[in-house]
Amino acid sequence: MNRNLRKEIAGCLRVAGSVDAHLSALRKFSRRDWETSLEWLHLSGIALTFWDRLQNLGAEDVVPASVGASLAAVFAEHRLRVAAMAQEFDSLNRQFESAGIAYAVWKGFALIPEFYPDACLRPSYDYDYLVSPETHPLAQQVLIAAGYVRKRDDDATHHLTFALPAHASNSWNMPGSLYAATFPRKVELHQRLWFDEAFNIPLQVPERILDRKVHRTWQGVSFYSLGQEDALLFQGLHAFQHILHNWCRLGWLWEIAHFLEHRSRDSFFWTRFYVHLEGNKQLSEIVSMVFMLAAALFHAPLPTPTNERVRGAMRGQVSLWVDQYGLRSALDNFSENKYTLFLYREFVRDKATWRKIQRGRLLPLRRPNRVAGARNTTISNLLPTIWNQGWYVMQRLAHHSVSGAAYLWESARWQRLRRLRANRVLSSS
Repeated sequence: MNRNLRKEIAGCLRVAGSVDAHLSALRKFSRRDWETSLEWLHLSGIALTFWDRLQNLGAEDVVPASVGASLAAVFAEHRLRVAAMAQEFDSLNRQFESAGIAYAVWKGFALIPEFYPDACLRPSYDYDYLVSPETHPLAQQVLIAAGYVRKRDDDATHHLTFALPAHASNSWNMPGSLYAATFPRKVELHQRLWFDEAFNIPLQVPERILDRKVHRTWQGVSFYSLGQEDALLFQGLHAFQHILHNWCRLGWLWEIAHFLEHRSRDSFFWTRFYVHLEGNKQLSEIVSMVFMLAAALFHAPLPTPTNERVRGAMRGQVSLWVDQYGLRSALDNFSENKYTLFLYREFVRDKATWRKIQRGRLLPLRRPNRVAGARNTTISNLLPTIWNQGWYVMQRLAHHSVSGAAYLWESARWQRLRRLRANRVLSSS
């Protein structure tokens, strides 16, 4: 892992200002640095955006030829995937509309162009639909009639997942297959976009979202999506919940930074957006924290009134966490440590509830995910799969043990920093 390389790649993806200094720095890294960071680049969701940026700047030579060839290949492959998904997406929309189902698309193609300038730059793995509780059963029937099958999903209480039988297999080599046109894609049906019980953080989120849905057209495909104010708010909440889960792609923060830059001069939009947050301190703080992370990582401009609202909404402890842990952890997709627990604690009021969350997060006891295995069940094919599964389990145990110990060690420093910040605020008031 080369953290300096990750930092310079993020700098090269800044949404405002010159990237010349970052390009110059990127040229100094070795081929080994690049090749060992390639998996991170793909899993972060920024590989396509990064390669597109280099192409637009005529700077493809900053990466070794082998890495450039790999990025060019997946870029071309992903174009085929987006074309296939656009057809499937259009078919799904038509079927829902023919059945009289009120829906709003969340994420995916609905993010183009405000959050992402081109659908071919954003890795896409599923279609997310918000449907009303009344039409939820009918939406399931429509998918089943179209040949989709219900998938087992750990988050089934929060959404239902469907896939075509041809896309139901999990036997893929990662991350090389992420961009293949045939890589599995899912349809997720949501009735709500935030669940208090999933995080033990009760939030007052905007209601009746479907009443504010808007009709959109993208490359000839028409559909309904969330209104822009709701879309930004729930993208912020989406990033927040993934941060708490210790897995938030760097690309999800980039798309928010792109939106901030895209709408930086639209004062009318920001006035409407903050109407959603008026009098809602906790939601305002969460969204502001995500904005601050995205803006700092990718140099997104914030209009002065918006910048003042962002900073004014955050408590000192949350701002401190962003500076001390958030920016650094974001470059690791928040997966390398458990320091997000410091942030999590700031939003859980009940001590007993927090102790339960803390115990569960320091050493999760749920069954680990299965690694990709062979399709047939002959002994010769099962043995490597069993070995890989055992090795994966050992790796996860080692990760939780090491990162858990680091969290406990760092806790004393974090409490000291919190006290210093609090004392500083008191002395200045």
